[in-house]
Amino acid sequence: MGKIKYFFLLSFFFFSFFLLAGSAYSQAELVPLSNPVYGFMDRMFTNKVIDSYSSSMGPISRRETANILKEIDSKKKKLTKTDKALLDYYFTEFEYEITGTLKKSSDFFSKKGVGELFSQKKQKYLYSSADSNVTFFWDGLGEIRYMGLDGDSSGKPHVLLGQLGTRIRGTLFNSVGYYLRISNGVRLGGTSEDAQRTAFIDPVLSSIRKYRSEGNKTFDSYEGYLRYAPVKEWIGLTVGREALSFGAGYIDKMILSNQNTAPFDFLKLDLHYKKVRYSFFHSSITGNDSNSVQLESKYFVFHRLELGPFFNNTFKIGFNEMVVYSNIPINFAFINPISFLTSADLNTELPGKNSNNTLLGLDFQLFPVKNLSMQASILVDDLNFETLSSDSTTGNDNKFGIQGGLNWQNAFMLPNLGFTYEYTRIDPYVYAHREVNNSYSNWNLPLGHSLNPNSDEHAFRLSYQFGSRVKLAVTYKMQRTGENFTDSLGNFINVGSDILDGSRDFARKNTFLDGTRINRNIIIAELEFEPIKQYFITLKYQRRNYELVKTGSTYGESIFWGSFRVDY
Repeated sequence: MGKIKYFFLLSFFFFSFFLLAGSAYSQAELVPLSNPVYGFMDRMFTNKVIDSYSSSMGPISRRETANILKEIDSKKKKLTKTDKALLDYYFTEFEYEITGTLKKSSDFFSKKGVGELFSQKKQKYLYSSADSNVTFFWDGLGEIRYMGLDGDSSGKPHVLLGQLGTRIRGTLFNSVGYYLRISNGVRLGGTSEDAQRTAFIDPVLSSIRKYRSEGNKTFDSYEGYLRYAPVKEWIGLTVGREALSFGAGYIDKMILSNQNTAPFDFLKLDLHYKKVRYSFFHSSITGNDSNSVQLESKYFVFHRLELGPFFNNTFKIGFNEMVVYSNIPINFAFINPISFLTSADLNTELPGKNSNNTLLGLDFQLFPVKNLSMQASILVDDLNFETLSSDSTTGNDNKFGIQGGLNWQNAFMLPNLGFTYEYTRIDPYVYAHREVNNSYSNWNLPLGHSLNPNSDEHAFRLSYQFGSRVKLAVTYKMQRTGENFTDSLGNFINVGSDILDGSRDFARKNTFLDGTRINRNIIIAELEFEPIKQYFITLKYQRRNYELVKTGSTYGESIFWGSFRVDY
């Protein structure tokens, strides 16, 4: 509990410092990717209510979010009744960024604070303050969470977790945003073995060593950063830890997904002018070597250039390049934000070495008509034009991932109903590397799509918004994977299905879905309910059915998780 005590002292210092503060309302801090306002803004762009929004580069600032919400408000006549209710909800949440006032907010440490604990109309804080130079917002966080498994091979592990935390954020002199969230948790039910067997359900828990491998009852996590961005936000410079997301995927992103790994530490540069967006970051991530020993250092470098929307706001294109390297000092060639990472890698790597993992990505987004968007993405892990059409093992030099999908809002002529379809195919050995040190992973979790290499997936999702406080979503996935296996002579055969094992990639011709075929059918149902503003109930159920194609045998498992969360 040392960190919590320290942070409460820090919070008390900030609280005391800002007691005399008050209206500059240009907020430079970021909106966490978990905030549902992103889905609302994306839907408004797809429905052609607003003219510009990028769902493929996140997170964005509260300042930019407020400007988008104001644009939506100016076209309120185009909204459904539910979307109008959502807009009113977000106008309360982002009141200060939009209007520069705190009339729709309530502080716990005020005369009316305790009496407004359950207010439905006000954004509640422990304390808030703003003047022409400094803003300060202080929140309390609490959660009770249950996670359980019930399966043919997994038994019935279950855990009950409790967490308490706090969060401070604000902006200094209209240009420097600060953010810190820290929480401490305790396992209230279930054994340490149960905790280890259910950790995969939450990537953040999977990245907490105390929880995942050491069996401790207590655990902690944090995110925090400083960010510089002038009022016009043509440039942003961020240093700290926060979840990031890049790419055009709807259900899961192939380039960089925040759904499948934990937030990591980074130095990030953003540039934005009219229809051009550029992001660069150099980050520190965590990985193991082939003996499962944690690496002394592992780094992930990323560039993305996005252009558009063009042609009457119907077309966007994004270029991505990534490199993973490890166990050497920071390479300044990769800190240069204006470079080509593949060339930088080739010109700085030691002679005869091929240790770094470089990847390229390209994605397109189309918005042909109101309520409909489409995307196509390609990930290039390795490319050799000379062997591109080879039928021998020399063709193994070429490894790709492809993804395409559509997002239909107000689907089937039903307001507020969303339908999404997405197909993803990942070739053998994609994301993996001959040196496991440099696999495209953090804490052994994928930085990109959750799908294994040597797999494909058809994913369908239906989502419906019931007013501003209830959302239901059902997702169905059909997956095929060719898994690594051991032959009749006891030899291990690697067909490229493990992101953490890129060895023997030229031992045999890479053939898609080669190996032990497993088909999966996955159904996920999610209900999010906010009975009282800032009090959240989340219920999720997932059923996974597996079929071993060669033998015809089947097995399955069910996953339950639910939580009650207060964000005050």
